Amino acid sequence: MKRSRGYAPRASSSYQDELLDHMLTYANEDSVGVFDLDGCLFDTRTRQVAIFREFASQQEAFALLDIQEEHFVDWSLENTLHHMGLARQRMAEILPALRKFWAPRFFDGAYASKDPAMPGAVSFVQACHQQGMSIVYLTGRHHEMRDGTIAALQSYGFPYHPPTAQLITKPNPHMDDTEYKADALEQILQLGRPMLFIDNEPSNVNAFHAACPDACTVFIESDHSPKPILPHIEIPWIRSFYRSHWPKSETELPQHRIEFIS
Repeated sequence: MKRSRGYAPRASSSYQDELLDHMLTYANEDSVGVFDLDGCLFDTRTRQVAIFREFASQQEAFALLDIQEEHFVDWSLENTLHHMGLARQRMAEILPALRKFWAPRFFDGAYASKDPAMPGAVSFVQACHQQGMSIVYLTGRHHEMRDGTIAALQSYGFPYHPPTAQLITKPNPHMDDTEYKADALEQILQLGRPMLFIDNEPSNVNAFHAACPDACTVFIESDHSPKPILPHIEIPWIRSFYRSHWPKSETELPQHRIEFIS
């Protein structure tokens, strides 16, 4: 089963260039673009590394000081420890305390502020907004993270001008992410016609595709839940917002080619 290969923020291909250009054709004054944040516009691995190393120092689990960004391939802490090469017995010893330590920090605005923007993401969202598209940042971050999230969007240069570029956050951090995002579509429909969806969670893009089949829904490969769910076969994949003519890109072969319908 084809699974996401994980983060590659500077991967590029001619296919990806073509798809990014195609996505921009959906941006106009009557359209709404819906963008996820974590693992989509922002690289969460910087936050993850900081949390793991803080845990390692406080708990004297010094093997975790060797954590690197490439060890994070999905949201499973167990899989992350496995990719570090920890033995199963050591993983079992660490996981309960790590889970308790990790959750309140990952869902904290101060830690989230450590996340850098994905290369090319700012210019892409800016281009959509400049063409008249209303922008909605639809994130699984909860209300208490709003202030820090808005500050991060503005500091990196993402458009944030409510109501034409606004943020929607969870009222309850324990809500199921896909159900919450599906419910948020009712609010988004009041802003205009949703025509572009970008998310890194297979169940989310599938829900968007089912609700708005005429829109351009795109799956971005980064990290996501370890659930055995794949994006719908009609949904194209990209690895990043990076263009092949930009310097020092990690060149990738075209993947998941689709026929564009104008």
